[in-house]
Amino acid sequence: MLEILTSVIGPVVIVVAVGAILGHRLELETTTLSKLAFWILGPAFMFDGLATADLPGDTVAGLVGAAAASFAVSGVVGAVLSRAIGSRGEALSADIVSSTYGNVGNAGIAICVFALGDGIRAAAIVVMVVVNTLGVVMGVALATSRTRSVWSAVRTGLTTPLTLGALLAIPVNVFNVTLPTWFDRPVSLIADALIPVMLLTLGLQLRLLDVTRPEPGAIASAPAKLIVAPIAAYTAAGLFGLGDLETGVVLIQASMPPAVFTMLVALEHDLAPKRMTSALVTLTGLSLLTVPIAVAVAR
Repeated sequence: MLEILTSVIGPVVIVVAVGAILGHRLELETTTLSKLAFWILGPAFMFDGLATADLPGDTVAGLVGAAAASFAVSGVVGAVLSRAIGSRGEALSADIVSSTYGNVGNAGIAICVFALGDGIRAAAIVVMVVVNTLGVVMGVALATSRTRSVWSAVRTGLTTPLTLGALLAIPVNVFNVTLPTWFDRPVSLIADALIPVMLLTLGLQLRLLDVTRPEPGAIASAPAKLIVAPIAAYTAAGLFGLGDLETGVVLIQASMPPAVFTMLVALEHDLAPKRMTSALVTLTGLSLLTVPIAVAVAR
């Protein structure tokens, strides 16, 4: 467990610290980096990850079902707890997003591979795409529903660059399309830039927070994301008939704290960004206690 903390989470912390310390000195703009990640790097990452995944159809269906079930259950629990502490409007929406949208990309995939072997990378990517797509659609829909109808908000979520990146990759994967080198290599290069840019952006955003005083949303989203989500994922994986390795992947991915993308969605659509980032930081710290337990069970 100590090796996981130092070799996987440690480098992430260092990059975030670089963003927090040097970003201010260099006068970097959070908005510019978040737009770069949201509109360009993110869609490339989603497309590149899903287009190259190679798994049997029934396994993919089980992974999708288990990941979606965990997402839904943790969202309901997060909403109930958020309402219980008096949250309404955009604060409630932010808490729901923090309770569901886990860091299944940069941290989740790395920890899955470290714990279960490189052979499960494709399964981890499928779960990543499911959670990222649901998270972006729900986050954007909740944010834009303040000024639009529900269906209009959902339509906006389904047409975000991140979602479109995943949708465009599906036929490429299903029909085993060989992409031309002139297209594949630039997409891969752009996709590889997403994780460091997201972490640097998080570091910049941390300068605006008092990390010693978490926002109230953490009280609602912490138990929903760090406890309820992995339990629901493990249960759903059994119901969908997934094997031990795939069950471990779903469990570890569900145990991840809120994704940095939650902050990007919050910044892009003004969905309580301070509250969302506070929950992200608080739950990431708490996950140092809960993720090792999930890894132990997965093994």
